[in-house]
Amino acid sequence: MDNIRIKNIFAAVFEKKVLDPLLAVLDPKEVKFWGTEGSVKYLKSKGFDAQSVVSGFDFDGRLKTIDKKVFAAVLADRSNKRHLEELIKLAKYSSSDPSPSGEGESRSSRQARTINNFEPIDLVVVDLYKPDSGNFPESMDIGGQAIIRAAIKNYKYEALAFDAESILDLVEELKAKQGRISIAFRKAQAKKAAKFIAERTKLEAELFDHERAE
Repeated sequence: MDNIRIKNIFAAVFEKKVLDPLLAVLDPKEVKFWGTEGSVKYLKSKGFDAQSVVSGFDFDGRLKTIDKKVFAAVLADRSNKRHLEELIKLAKYSSSDPSPSGEGESRSSRQARTINNFEPIDLVVVDLYKPDSGNFPESMDIGGQAIIRAAIKNYKYEALAFDAESILDLVEELKAKQGRISIAFRKAQAKKAAKFIAERTKLEAELFDHERAE
């Protein structure tokens, strides 16, 4: 797995246009996107095959990208046969399954969660919205950070981009390697992402000092 070719991509970005440099070097016929509803809508408008795999905005938007099917595809160890078998089982989730969010969920909502041929992810592209000091800790980004950390953990099998600069670095890597991504680059991106998450955590800790007591 020294060099991987990008086929399956998970995208969940706050600023949709941050994806444009990446889309410019990808062939819509060769890649498949999964992601959050807003990102998927944007990707489709750009001519890419994209499918939403997020169950909804549970708990007033607190749960969006935290979904077992998503994390299974991001974290699957491709050298582990059992991991791949489990991923296939999750991919069989269909609109006929009982709703995890309650009996009152509509059929269209259940269909929106259906995953077809969900394979291990080759690339994760997730940015984070900045916490609002006036609405903290409610404005903390939870799901995005969790997915970035999952991609960091699984860098041997997938690439990661987490902000505009890292996306541009990714684009240069794809150009230099004729559409492939080296293990050295994946490890370097993972290290940068780990530092980014550490800095975000430090910022969030500091924001507690400004939070007004209830």
